[in-house]
Amino acid sequence: MLTEFINLIIMQIKMIKAYLPAFLFFSILFPIGFMLVFGYISIHSLTPYIVAGTITFYISVGVLTSVAQSLAFERNAGRFSLMIATGIPRELYAISIALSNGLATLIMVPIILILGEYLLHVEIKSIPYLIVALISSIFMGSMMGMALGLGIKNMYAVNQYSVIIGFVLSFFAPVYFPITFIPLPYRYITFLEPTTYVSQALYYSFAGNIISLLWSFGIIVFGFIFVILSRYVIKRQ
Repeated sequence: MLTEFINLIIMQIKMIKAYLPAFLFFSILFPIGFMLVFGYISIHSLTPYIVAGTITFYISVGVLTSVAQSLAFERNAGRFSLMIATGIPRELYAISIALSNGLATLIMVPIILILGEYLLHVEIKSIPYLIVALISSIFMGSMMGMALGLGIKNMYAVNQYSVIIGFVLSFFAPVYFPITFIPLPYRYITFLEPTTYVSQALYYSFAGNIISLLWSFGIIVFGFIFVILSRYVIKRQ
């Protein structure tokens, strides 16, 4: 079973080469422009949030969207059914697609961190906290994309909703600024948005604050909620 899973991951990663031009643009040029625009108009104390927010944006839009759309495409093309017919459990195949797309985001993160340090002078004071925040965030984003990709049968609907949800979670949550900027009556709503936890976990990892682990725990809770939701969707199909 483990060998099959590893082979599935390798197969999915090889397919990413088809998107290499777009991948290079969004992994290098896009974050440069993003951080230049937002970083230079922000006060210095908020620049760590710009870097954390940019990574959160990639996890929200990149991981969620790519996982959901890849699953929808595989199912629409009949490849999903073909793999299941060969004896591969559908849960295993779905998870391999989700994790392979999530792992591709890890390539972009060092680029964003290097640009953040070079352009905005944002230093990372705790590598372990950062690694925990990143792994838990990519896990959560992958599982959320899997739930969306399996839950909606129409491929075109998946493409539309994944992009909409990704942008909503990036710009309608306290991703690029502290939670305290939001008035109290509405602040509690932000705790229902998983990207709030991602941004806060990353920000506090930059500061070397152990609170980052608490936010990462919240991310993991969201991740398992989406795992349970995905399993429920798979069983009903």
